[in-house]
Amino acid sequence: MITSNFFVDFRLIRDEKRMDEIVNSIDINARRVVVEAFDYLNGLVRKYSDNQGYNITMSKNAFAIAMWMLRYINEQGMTSRFVITQRDVFELELYRISRDDNEAIILYCDSAGIEATTEGGSFRIPFDFFIKNNKKISGYKYRLIYQKIKNGFIDISKEQFAHLLREDFVVKIMDTYNSINMGDSQNIFRKYTGTLDKIKREYLEIKAKNTISLGDVDFSIFPPCIKEYINEIRDGGNPSHLARLTLATFLHHIGMENEDITKIFRSTADFDESSATYQINHLTGKISGTEYSPPKCATLKSNSLCYMGDDPVCKIIKHPMQYYEYKKRRNGKKK
Repeated sequence: MITSNFFVDFRLIRDEKRMDEIVNSIDINARRVVVEAFDYLNGLVRKYSDNQGYNITMSKNAFAIAMWMLRYINEQGMTSRFVITQRDVFELELYRISRDDNEAIILYCDSAGIEATTEGGSFRIPFDFFIKNNKKISGYKYRLIYQKIKNGFIDISKEQFAHLLREDFVVKIMDTYNSINMGDSQNIFRKYTGTLDKIKREYLEIKAKNTISLGDVDFSIFPPCIKEYINEIRDGGNPSHLARLTLATFLHHIGMENEDITKIFRSTADFDESSATYQINHLTGKISGTEYSPPKCATLKSNSLCYMGDDPVCKIIKHPMQYYEYKKRRNGKKK
């Protein structure tokens, strides 16, 4: 995906005419990149079946073709898995190319239209780039209140910048994906409809086996934030670390077993069975001896993880568990 030029060719992906020429060319090199894209998507589905990621590097042309194939398939969960795995490849490449020289990251920024400079091992970026891309990253280092702003710029470490660039990369990929016309994708792959339909069927068969079940738990009395995290997972999304921690500890405190909590996370784009099991057992005190509580509403708000909207109960409580207990009592009185 990331070649020696380091960045995906977004202009190529948006060029419907050029994509048609590559996909339907009789040139042997063009055919090879079509096969490369097919191989990648087949591998992505196989790894989904095994609950594993698929962080494989592709050529620029194959990456562009895979994006158009995903638009043809039109399954949000599959697209999310693609984006998340390529996001992780992107971040690894950032560290690889900048191992000896931070200027390599600046070269990428120049090509991607991102304003940034580097000096003495740190990076200086506009504060609006920071707040645009920090929402899904947990930790105080990514909260604006802890940053020093001077003339509209913020100085951050390479680690912080790499995480922000990773999130910016996801936004760029999704914006580009959404710009692809469905009808154009169907026309471009007119020779490959059978193969792409087969990939889609295989993905849907696996997805059907990974449906989220909450058992006897009453989803209707969950606070809006918890509902949002679960819906994001159902849609094949990739909630932030803090959102996952909040969801896992909330479900534990309302009585759900660890194994059932783990099953819920199986639909996330980057699910890893052993890691998820360990984290949940740690948070619930099974191996740590400490039962962690969900974060307070104030913490969720400061990390852009509050979805209260105009919910009247959210206005009178300060913790997700208080919301649940309040609704539970109200439902009990009604009965």
